[in-house]
Amino acid sequence: MRLVTLGTLGLILAANLYAQTTNPAALKINGIGLDSTFAQVTKALGKPKSDGKATREECIGGREKTTEWEGATFYFMDGDSKNKKTFEVKSFQITSSKYSVSGIKVGDTEYNVRRRLGTKFTKTDDPETGADVWTYDFPESGDPGSTSIYISRGKVIKITSAHQVC
Repeated sequence: MRLVTLGTLGLILAANLYAQTTNPAALKINGIGLDSTFAQVTKALGKPKSDGKATREECIGGREKTTEWEGATFYFMDGDSKNKKTFEVKSFQITSSKYSVSGIKVGDTEYNVRRRLGTKFTKTDDPETGADVWTYDFPESGDPGSTSIYISRGKVIKITSAHQVC
């Protein structure tokens, strides 16, 4: 009887290990993530290496810009902000191990990704890098978007997350 109980406990623990523990729509880097304002991002990450010029975008009506830090790129839009003037993060890309994205870093193993985000992902190949791309769709139907983890030789090489805005 004890062997059966211990075996069942082991299966429950293994199932919990691979259950999704972090919402892929709510990943944070130093406390900031999707929908964070430009001011919040610069407060958390410091002065950007490159701050793109705001240009008009036609998708939701407003402006857009891309800003880069060493190993991190953020895409901002202001058209759907409350005052239509505040730039908010619509996507980000991380390529440096200096940033922890809700416990996942460039260089981490597949095991850590599964432990953090679970096993409900779509796997494709990235023709540009040859990496496997694990895409986690956002769980809420009213919040379309996805987080993608690029894995090469069993290690994370890039992390992206984005709202679908058009």
